Amino acid sequence: MRWRAYLLAFLAAALVVWPTVARWYTDWLWFVELGYPGVFWIPFVSRAGLFSFVAAVVWAVLYMNLRVAIRALPPPTRVELRLDGTRYVPRPGLRRWLGVGCAAAAVLAGLASTDRWVSFQQFLHAVPAGEQDPIFGRDVSFYMFRLPFWRFLQHLAWGWLLVAGLACVVVYLAAATTRPSLRGLLRLPPSARAHLSLLAGLLLLVRAAGFRLDAYELLTSQRGLVFGLTYADAHARLPALQLLVVLALVCAGLLLLNTWLRTLHFAAAVLGVMVASWFVGVGLVPAAVQQLVVAPAELSREEPYLRAHIDATLRAYGLHAARTIRFEPQDRLPAGAVQRQRTTLDNIRLWDYRPLLETFRQLQSLRAYYTFADVDIDRYRIGGRQQQLMLAVRELDASRLPPQARTWVNQHLVYTHGYGVVAAPVHRVSEEGLPELWLRDLPPRWEAPELRVDRPEVYFGELTRTYAIVNTRVPEFDYPRGDENVTTRYQGRAGVPLRGWLRRLAFATRFGDWRILLSTDITPESRILFARAVPERARRLAPFLRYDRDPYVVVADGRLFWVVDAYTTTDRYPYSQPFGPFNYLRNSVKAVVDAYHGDVRFYVADPADPVIRVYDRIFPGLFRPLEELEPSLRSHLRYPVDLFEVQAQVYATYHMRDPRVFYNREDVWAVANEIFADQPQPVEPYYVTLRLPGSPSEEPEFVLILPMTPQRRDNMVAWLAARNDPPHLGELWVFTFPKDRVVFGPMQVESRINQDPYISQQLTLWNQQGSRVIRGNLLVVPVEGSLLYVEPIFLQAERSQLPELRRVVVAHGPRVAMAATLDEALAQVLEEKPAPQPPAPPPGGSRDLAAEALRRYRQAQELLRRGDLAGFQRELEALGRLLEELAGRR
Repeated sequence: MRWRAYLLAFLAAALVVWPTVARWYTDWLWFVELGYPGVFWIPFVSRAGLFSFVAAVVWAVLYMNLRVAIRALPPPTRVELRLDGTRYVPRPGLRRWLGVGCAAAAVLAGLASTDRWVSFQQFLHAVPAGEQDPIFGRDVSFYMFRLPFWRFLQHLAWGWLLVAGLACVVVYLAAATTRPSLRGLLRLPPSARAHLSLLAGLLLLVRAAGFRLDAYELLTSQRGLVFGLTYADAHARLPALQLLVVLALVCAGLLLLNTWLRTLHFAAAVLGVMVASWFVGVGLVPAAVQQLVVAPAELSREEPYLRAHIDATLRAYGLHAARTIRFEPQDRLPAGAVQRQRTTLDNIRLWDYRPLLETFRQLQSLRAYYTFADVDIDRYRIGGRQQQLMLAVRELDASRLPPQARTWVNQHLVYTHGYGVVAAPVHRVSEEGLPELWLRDLPPRWEAPELRVDRPEVYFGELTRTYAIVNTRVPEFDYPRGDENVTTRYQGRAGVPLRGWLRRLAFATRFGDWRILLSTDITPESRILFARAVPERARRLAPFLRYDRDPYVVVADGRLFWVVDAYTTTDRYPYSQPFGPFNYLRNSVKAVVDAYHGDVRFYVADPADPVIRVYDRIFPGLFRPLEELEPSLRSHLRYPVDLFEVQAQVYATYHMRDPRVFYNREDVWAVANEIFADQPQPVEPYYVTLRLPGSPSEEPEFVLILPMTPQRRDNMVAWLAARNDPPHLGELWVFTFPKDRVVFGPMQVESRINQDPYISQQLTLWNQQGSRVIRGNLLVVPVEGSLLYVEPIFLQAERSQLPELRRVVVAHGPRVAMAATLDEALAQVLEEKPAPQPPAPPPGGSRDLAAEALRRYRQAQELLRRGDLAGFQRELEALGRLLEELAGRR
């Protein structure tokens, strides 16, 4: 019957181990499918190598020392009672289990260390950064790549030597006395004292290395005025650490010599001096220096360290090369500026992405199971001119299917992908207050050949969070057409083939769904697509990078691509101020994901970044030069908003490069505030198309900008600009305003809008019961040495989820105007006659106009009775235009 027990034990072990094996196996298939098998094996081999190294070190330290100590124990015996008397028989006892116990501890230590495989690989593949720290003169790559692993090794050696030493003390005490005590240490045999002296000497050698590492870490930690080394550190703590290194080495040498000298007097004396120096030199003296020397003249003492801190922080966040330009805005636009800056004005974003997202959902979802996750902004070359567009991907959410249709077949085999993109220019508004759609409908229809989409299927998107199985016996749903559904069959490269029962069993185990194994609809040609969400797909390939919150879609060459900005970070850049979990940030990688084929490519956007150079050495073949990216995609790369927001927060303080100004916080900035939907909030960075002041090029370019104000004040002091168009992608410009005059900030312009009698009256009327006014982003747009402030006004009926853009507010100089279009509002503030844009009148004579006017009047009355004030206002405006037409004909 023993074989049955063995069989049950084997089956139980298989049930425990198989889920892990299945996950590893399916992960490996996924990496192979994407063409990155090496990326799968490198972390695995790194973890295995680090595990083996740590386990071997721990086992050797424990086993070798305890084996020596156990020799001092009397041999363990067992008692046998015999007729001829009592007999004591030796037995193996503790020695038998010593190797097993040490091996168990080594395995646990090795497993605990495997999470440090990235630091291990960075240590092995470190590259110079080309920048030196101002104190030790070391390349900053030492602090980012080598110091963390050296510290890990020091902690490893210190911890396990200490464990081994304490265990040996216990063993020796147990061997020397029947009742172990500290006094027993004085009565230990010479061999035991020599062994413990050797361990203590090794511990002090490790501690000496720790003191040296402590000195380096003064540059990557904060204790005083700023992050990094301060005056008290340089003149008290650092000398104390250097003295402690020497004392620890001397004491370690004496303890090692004690294995022959057999005396502890010298070592004990040096150890006492070291402990006193540690307490006094690292604790008391720096505090005394800070209070007695630094505090009375803190600025003059800390000035060189402040300068190093400011310079390092600017470098760490890529702000050291920011170009500063003085900008003196004019009160009036020059004559003819509107005509000359037509490209800029046609790219002012009137459509706020939040109301527009609801509008897209109402107008273009077309079926309940379609939705839009987000609206992105990008620029396209349309008819030879650069035009900003708002784009959203129509994704399929199977959870929106009717409950009776949410079967496993429908959710994973039939409804597998979204379909198409919606695109609208940022400034065009229809007569009904809705966006003009240049890319729309199912199948896609486009207004310009540059927006052609030949492959609109979206198998990989922001909402594709479940697995899909394609090329089954069940036709895939493609898109609806009238009362029928068009079906398709996947022709792409993505997916792991489900050949053989082993793969199907592995995926059934991974997803906890046995229908993958049992379904008769799955054939050997079927493929399973998983990890389809764009951020997850990139993160699984390169988990050591940080990723932007907002992937954006690009229409290029008739296909859809996702672009995800990825960042390299570290918290070990010397002297740099941390921002959250890191104190160094670069947008070094652009990840591109094919929405149909699922291919993932990583392109290096900043080859000078030492962190990405190290990762490129760790993972050969994962990263590609940016020059290999297709030009049709490279022209759509953007400066990421997440990075720009962090840089703006840092630059708000660290633009003060003078240590004295920085110390007194004389000129701290803040991100400007605005009103959105009646609530104050910080202005979000926004993209505009304009000609940058001071740029030698006459062509408008795609720029990300953000207005800044003084801290706790509302006037504007600067605006930051990040360039996006190649070859200037990534360049930062800072435009500062003169300090001897007031330049209105967004909140001050919001106040002027609220105080305008006509605008305030209209907003109050529209915001009554039955409708809601949504005030969009207030944009500050530099135009020919002057500033325009533009804010769209949306109306949304209480019973409707369809916001309509009804008005545009423009402020310029002393004037504020609100009109139906941007051109009309501009004309009012500039006192120019707007270009006539009358609606086409109905055909016929005055009688037909009167009939149409009557119809509009009755429709307006009906909308007013229902409480739809937005619709009422729309019909009233149409009625007014008809009456003006009638008056003109008379």
